[in-house]
Amino acid sequence: MSTSSLPPSLSTVPSLPPELRQQVLAGTALIPRDARGAPSGLHVVDGALSKGELHDYSLHTGDCDCPEPPTALLQSLLETHLSADARTVLLSQNRIVLSGSPAASLAWLRAQGPLVREIRDLDLCLDPDQVESWTEVGNTLTGEWAALVAFIREELNLGNLTLTLDARLGCGIYQEQQVTEANGQYVLDAYRKIVEPLKGLGAEGLKAFHVFWALYHENETVAEKQVMGEGYLAKGKMESGKRESVLSASVSG
Repeated sequence: MSTSSLPPSLSTVPSLPPELRQQVLAGTALIPRDARGAPSGLHVVDGALSKGELHDYSLHTGDCDCPEPPTALLQSLLETHLSADARTVLLSQNRIVLSGSPAASLAWLRAQGPLVREIRDLDLCLDPDQVESWTEVGNTLTGEWAALVAFIREELNLGNLTLTLDARLGCGIYQEQQVTEANGQYVLDAYRKIVEPLKGLGAEGLKAFHVFWALYHENETVAEKQVMGEGYLAKGKMESGKRESVLSASVSG
């Protein structure tokens, strides 16, 4: 394949050993970073790369000032024999954040081919409308969700995978609509149904699993244990009380 489309700064990379090629590529825009230089995640919305600020990660990893996805660089690399290295770096060294249609997310994962097993950090995000859909009889979302989870179970390398289920997009909306744990039982019912197809992944080798709900934070641990086993304790999560403080500050600000 041609190397003519490579940026000048990468012109000598093809001659390097594979491990060094990937090390160099990891220092490029293939790993989107925020203003502080921290990786900001690769955001895939309805099956397409999108701006990271569409999902607010300030409750978990700090304020997110996410740049444009590395579309131009990735396209130029795919036209060279660095294609496999670029895709490996893209999938293995980014937090892959899937939101929007589960069917579109599944199509995106399938499009990665065998390299989908390189994914090590995967977030599945659900908005309030999607959560509410789980309470509606005959909705199509639950079937799409089951198919997405089945693909993850069968095709991803569970032993190297940290999986996060994130419904925090509902935090501000629930506050505005005055939905609380006292009157939002339908939300908890939906959460329980969302977790159902994920049960047993821990026994099948899943490395780690985190849950972030917009309400019923005490149920996060319950869900994590249902997926990973009774002895499981998720590490590295911001306590729900601190998350609520950050959210209140961001809403009032």
